[in-house]
Amino acid sequence: MSFLAGLPWMEIVTVAGTILFALFLFGVTVAAHEFGHFFAAKKAGLVVERFAIGFGPKIYGKVIDGVEWQVNLLPLGGFVQLPQMSPAEELEGKSGKDFKELPPVSPGAKIFTALAGPVASLGLGVLCAVGVWIFGVPTNMTYRTTTIGWVEPGTPAAKAGILPGDVILAIDHQRPERWAGRPGAVVESILLGTDREILIELDRNGKEIVTARILPERTVEMEGLRRLGFEMYPAQSAWVEQVIEGGPAERAGIRPGDLMISLGGEKIWSPAAVKAAVEDGREVLQLGIRRPTGEEVQVKVQPEKATNRKDKMIGVVWRSSEIKITHPTPQEQVSSAAGLVWRTLRALVTPASSVGLQHLSGPLGIFDRLVSLLRTDPRLVLYFSVILNVNLAVMNLLPIPVLDGGHIVFSLLEAIRRRQIEAKTIVRIQTCFVVLLAGFFLLVTYHDSMRLKKRIEKPVESAEMPVFEKKAK
Repeated sequence: MSFLAGLPWMEIVTVAGTILFALFLFGVTVAAHEFGHFFAAKKAGLVVERFAIGFGPKIYGKVIDGVEWQVNLLPLGGFVQLPQMSPAEELEGKSGKDFKELPPVSPGAKIFTALAGPVASLGLGVLCAVGVWIFGVPTNMTYRTTTIGWVEPGTPAAKAGILPGDVILAIDHQRPERWAGRPGAVVESILLGTDREILIELDRNGKEIVTARILPERTVEMEGLRRLGFEMYPAQSAWVEQVIEGGPAERAGIRPGDLMISLGGEKIWSPAAVKAAVEDGREVLQLGIRRPTGEEVQVKVQPEKATNRKDKMIGVVWRSSEIKITHPTPQEQVSSAAGLVWRTLRALVTPASSVGLQHLSGPLGIFDRLVSLLRTDPRLVLYFSVILNVNLAVMNLLPIPVLDGGHIVFSLLEAIRRRQIEAKTIVRIQTCFVVLLAGFFLLVTYHDSMRLKKRIEKPVESAEMPVFEKKAK
C-alpha cells in the first residue's frame, strides 16, 4: 500500500486499468483456444460439461443449455470438460457424469476435438497478424543490421579477436538477416544455439573474411544463458541529441546534432565505445566530430563527475534508436513465431544448449509482458499476441498427456487397438503428468516472480539531468 500511496490517483487508475485489460487479453487468448474444443465437441456430438477460464476455486458460474460456464480464481489457462475424451478431474474438478455410463466416442471424433484448440489458437494468431499488417508495429531500425557496434573487453568475442565494425555473415552456417527479433537473427542464433561452440564468419572491412570458433560464456546477469560479448551492441551512429550545460562536452565545443565518428583515431561504431572509454578511466578523449553541415573537426574532452552523479561522464545525451512503423506480412509473422518456438524447443532438449525450463515463461511472465507492452504501445500487444497464440498452438500439440497432443496419442492408440483404453489407465497416466505439469508451473512461476522482483528492486536511474560545476571555457 505504501507503493500506491506515493502515486497520483490518475496513475493508480491507469495502472489498475492496464492490469485489468491485460487480464482480459490473456483471457481472450485462452478462451479462443478452448472455444475451438467446445465448437468441435458439439459438432462431434460429445458431452460438454463445463467451459472454464482459469483453474482453482470458482469465481463465477452459470449453466446454459446444460453447460456450466465459469471463471476461476487462478488465471493459468482454461479447459473444456469433456468426460468422454478422458477424465481429468485433477485439473478440471469432479465430473457430474460417470465416464463408464457415457456412450463411446470414435477416435476420429476425439482427434477432431483435440486438434480444434490449436487450430483456433493458430487462427487467432493469424487474425492478430493481419491486424499488425494493417496497423503496423513500432520497429527498432537498429536491429536491421548485422554489423557489430561494440565488443565488451574480456569476453569470449574480444578474446577471439572480433572487432567493432565486423559484419556477421554466418553463425553456425546460417546467415542472419538482422540483429534480433527473428529465429535466425544474430541474438537468437547465439542464445538458442545447440552446439557447444559457436562458429562465426565475419566480413572485416570488405577486405577479409574472418572465421572463429568460440566457446560462449554463461553469466548470472543473463540467468545462465550463453553470450559472446557483443549481443547488446548492434552498430549504431553516435548522434548527439543534447549537450548538458556546463559539462565537458559543451566546453569542448560539441553541439546537439553532431555525429561522433572517431575515438582516438578509431572509427566509432556505437555510442558504447565512448561510454566504455570513460569507464575505462581515460583522462582525455580525442573525438572526431562531423557537424550537420558536413564539416569535420577534432575535439578533446576530459570526462568528469557531475555534482549529482557518482561516475564520470562527458555530458551528452545520445539520440535514441530510430523507431519506424513497419508492416510485416501475416505469413512472415506466423512463420517467424513458429520458427522461434521450434528453435526454443530444440535448444531445451539439447545438452549443449544453455536454455532450460527456468528460462521459459508461464502465465505470470506472459501477463507481465502484456502489461509492459500495453504501457508502451498497444500495437506491440497485437504483435506479441501473434507469438503467444502460435506458441499456444504448437505447445499444445506436444504428445504429452493432459495436453491436446496427449489426447491425440491416446485416440490413435485406440484406433490401432480398435478398443478404448481403460479409464483407470488414462487416469493414472494423466495423474502423473498433472503432478509434473504442476511442478513445471511452479518452477516457471517462481522464476517469473524472481525476474519481476529483480526488475522492481533495480535502482531507478535518476531522471534529473547531470549538474556540472561551472568552469571557465
